[in-house]
Amino acid sequence: MDVEFVGGKQEFLEDSIIYSIARVLDEIVRETDIIESPQQTVFHTNKKPSISLAKYLERIQMYSYCSNECFILALIYIDRIQEKNQDVVINSFCVHRFMFASILLSIKYNDDDYYKNDYYAKVGGITINELNKLEQELLIMLDYELYVSQKQYYFYKDKLMKYAEL
Repeated sequence: MDVEFVGGKQEFLEDSIIYSIARVLDEIVRETDIIESPQQTVFHTNKKPSISLAKYLERIQMYSYCSNECFILALIYIDRIQEKNQDVVINSFCVHRFMFASILLSIKYNDDDYYKNDYYAKVGGITINELNKLEQELLIMLDYELYVSQKQYYFYKDKLMKYAEL
């Protein structure tokens, strides 16, 4: 983990949020990779990405300049997708794209400043057309429900910070 210890335990844990998210999703993917996905989505690819999820999230964090809150919101969105679309299995063939599109939506919903999609497409390593399709499909899968209550946000954040302590 390339996390610098800056000050105190709280700052360290906040900096390790993306690594906690990557670990959580990696555990889920290990379990879902053995399940045959009944429904393929625009998020599914023919081969697994060569970059680890942690490195991919690092890249997104480095170039998107988004807040840590966006990563937590993205994880909440992924959980919502699983709740609303039980036939969609998030596995290693789609987790990167689901996470990337979720982060993009959370940036647009939460942060005051953001870039155009052509910039984010380069950050994510996909074409602008692919990104637009992913964003549109994700909004549909979420029923356009991007609001997250403060209570739900802090529940996820606390769980992730406890997970980071392990």
